[in-house]
Amino acid sequence: MKSKKETFAEVMHSFNYRYDLRSVFDDFLTIAICAFSQDLPTGKSHDEDLYMATIAKYKKEEVRETFPKLLALLILEMEERLSSGLGNDVLGDFYEQNLYSKRSSQYFTPWYVCMFMASCVAGGAKEETERPLRILDPCCGSGRMLLAGARCRGTEHEYYGIDVDHTCVKMTAINLFLSGIFHCEVMCADALAPDDFRVSYSISYLPFGIFRITDKERSRLWHLHKNSFPMKQEKQKVNVEDMVLPSQEKENELSSGASQLQLF
Repeated sequence: MKSKKETFAEVMHSFNYRYDLRSVFDDFLTIAICAFSQDLPTGKSHDEDLYMATIAKYKKEEVRETFPKLLALLILEMEERLSSGLGNDVLGDFYEQNLYSKRSSQYFTPWYVCMFMASCVAGGAKEETERPLRILDPCCGSGRMLLAGARCRGTEHEYYGIDVDHTCVKMTAINLFLSGIFHCEVMCADALAPDDFRVSYSISYLPFGIFRITDKERSRLWHLHKNSFPMKQEKQKVNVEDMVLPSQEKENELSSGASQLQLF
């Protein structure tokens, strides 16, 4: 008799007896991002202190077995649903079904609507451009619109997301990374306030990983977003092409020259 296959949701709910499910889910996202930001010379995470502080409240077997199992199941389920009409936003689906709050006006756009909107913007076919497009979702949630955009336009473009919810920002960063969508950044901020910045995550191929940015001056997205707002003439805009970010110190820029962010 075949044993029942465990799912990401079932394993996540196994924590519900000892911990607050929302906290566990958020901690899992933090642990995963720390694992994806490895410093090769040391073999540790660039955010090793954050990682150790996050796992401190859990049992050893949960850290060594359950959390790695969650990540493995997440990757497998995302891969299995690549061709699904429901999309492969496993994290967003779990969050929407178990954790999101209507009182905070959180509503997740269904996958088929995301694909419809992305295909309308893309014109039904992948366009060949002289340089990569910069595509922004200013209220990205779990990143579904960006994932749909990458399917319609391709992964060679730059994808950016902003959200006021830190948990959503981390979901988007992981979704983009595991979907092979690099050259992107996700920022926790109020998209209507150009000076707002809390934290940001840069996703890159070389060096490989997700890298947390705590200084807004080192955030490419923050400068791009801020430059898109009307500014007084005496204030000079920063040229983002001259910036060197933590995740791009050894990477040549794919694009040159300034271009505006394209909204969905």
